[in-house]
Amino acid sequence: MKNYLFVCLFIFLIPVFGLSQEASSAKDKAKAPASARAQHREAKKKWKESRMIEMEQKRAIKENDKRLQTKATLKRMRQTKRKSERMRNNRKEFFLVRWFKYKHH
Repeated sequence: MKNYLFVCLFIFLIPVFGLSQEASSAKDKAKAPASARAQHREAKKKWKESRMIEMEQKRAIKENDKRLQTKATLKRMRQTKRKSERMRNNRKEFFLVRWFKYKHH
């Protein structure tokens, strides 16, 4: 008899559980923008915010790198850059540099 009572109670309570789940999904739908245009606008806003955060992080890293570099380091970086550009363009080094450069034998 007890098992019969539990089965009947369970059968009567199934619709209540189902309705409570539908109500929560209705709340989620109410939070979501109604039109596709509003959804697109919201997605674009989120993208812009994430992009701004990313750009700020990159800018902070760049400023930190600049702060750490000394005058000698910057000069060495410029010289290396010029040398690499010259090599990429297939140009020779200055003739005095070539004449007096250490040669491996």
